[in-house]
Amino acid sequence: MSAIRAHRRVGVAEAKATFSEVLREAARGPTVIHSRGRDLAVLLAIDAYEQLATDRSRGAGTGAAFLGRIDAIKRRHGGGIDEFSPAAMRFRAIDPFAQRSARNR
Repeated sequence: MSAIRAHRRVGVAEAKATFSEVLREAARGPTVIHSRGRDLAVLLAIDAYEQLATDRSRGAGTGAAFLGRIDAIKRRHGGGIDEFSPAAMRFRAIDPFAQRSARNR
């Protein structure tokens, strides 16, 4: 798929009247079709649809698939930040009702 762009929104009447143009635009990025303020459908380029279908069949929504995508990003950007160790958080718990009850007395 090419560079991601903000999706276009068209009403049903406009989509029907300019269907050829809407199809050409869908090749550049998703087009949302709406009616009376509600999104009804998304028109996608075939390559974007095939990518979604392939991801779904491979279990792209699973935790293992997510971790696989994270590993791919780390490899693409030089190995990631395995040696990174954030500073420990220090906080003091405060009872929000203790202050309020003291003021109300």
